[in-house]
Amino acid sequence: MFRRSLLLLLPLAACSGDAPSAQIDAAAPGGDAAVAVASVKQVACPAGAVPTVDAQNAANAFTPKDSTVAVNGIVKFTMGTEHDVVPNTITSTDTGLNVAFGATTCLQFTKAGTFGFACGTHGFAGTITVQ
Repeated sequence: MFRRSLLLLLPLAACSGDAPSAQIDAAAPGGDAAVAVASVKQVACPAGAVPTVDAQNAANAFTPKDSTVAVNGIVKFTMGTEHDVVPNTITSTDTGLNVAFGATTCLQFTKAGTFGFACGTHGFAGTITVQ
């Protein structure tokens, strides 16, 4: 009886060590879970006029600071070499709000809400309101 109990406990002891546990990937087959739930995604800039948020090197501000678009609206971000866009951790935001230094990037906003962003270097901020 004692020997039988010991054999039943042995597999449990082997699993309780400091070995790393396996991670379960919740992404759908062929999909990316982060992209599936994101409300902001990078898209190709369309031809024609789209709302633009600009941050050139001379001014430490986004122009315009606040913009409003419809759900699925696209905003073009044009950054100078000294500025970028990162999610604003003080306000409600989305991890998809990222634009590199000196880049021109179009972001599509797929859900209603107010999304805050900031210049990672200088801290000035702006918002996109999606209705």
